[in-house]
Amino acid sequence: MHNIEIYYFSGTGNSLHVAKELQKRIPEIKLIPIIASLDNVITTNAQTVGFVFPTYLTSVPAPIRKFINQLDLKSSTYTFSIVTRIGTFCTANTFTKKALEKQGKTLDASFMINMANNSPTGLRPIADKKWINKIEKEKIDDLECKVQKKLDLIKDCIINKEKRHKEGVSVFHYYFLEPIMSSLTKNIKNEIPFYADYNCNGCGICEKVCLSKKVKMVEHKPAWSTAVQCYYCYACFNFCPIQSVLVKGLYTEKSGRYVHPEISAKNIEEQKR
Repeated sequence: MHNIEIYYFSGTGNSLHVAKELQKRIPEIKLIPIIASLDNVITTNAQTVGFVFPTYLTSVPAPIRKFINQLDLKSSTYTFSIVTRIGTFCTANTFTKKALEKQGKTLDASFMINMANNSPTGLRPIADKKWINKIEKEKIDDLECKVQKKLDLIKDCIINKEKRHKEGVSVFHYYFLEPIMSSLTKNIKNEIPFYADYNCNGCGICEKVCLSKKVKMVEHKPAWSTAVQCYYCYACFNFCPIQSVLVKGLYTEKSGRYVHPEISAKNIEEQKR
């Protein structure tokens, strides 16, 4: 039995990188992909349970929301969450705290880690045309140094089972802001107008890394099914090796893409198994 389990979700590698780096510091950690367990009721046997995921629209991505609400945490005595973000304010840890309280559990520690932005548009109606300039190698390397230092602190907190809530679980967040953002995130149905241009060679990587299984190859070209809800992870967009996946009317630049340098398309795809 593993004493520490971390459940993770990652579209372009930031959160998976954080989970893997934490596992290097605490080798007994077992990493479990949320996507592979999404349709099942999971009962953990671990005493320490953690969640690592990115923030979307300042709140919790749909698959994490569903998973945390159905996870059986009877055995856990210490829980923590780590949210990766681009530096904006965030209510995700507040949602996690509330979800655990419904099971009679406490979110004992919560952390936020600033990392590179994987999207020029997010769910906005406009695109940041200078997006790629903001995530140059120098800036990514600087962020990585800060990530490593913060993970050292997080490691000590987990090992010592410390209570730590210096970020994101204020009274204002708990009673006012989180309910608003949670409702928006839960009910949003925006379709990001992804498409593949004429340069697409039909390699199928976009389908493999699509965590919601929204992307399907049809006659050697990707198609985004309107019947499947997008997870807004931008994996299909960022992992395309020739930048053929674009966002219609918003972002059609081929000036670069972002995936965490330590994480491969295969690593992302493996979350579905």
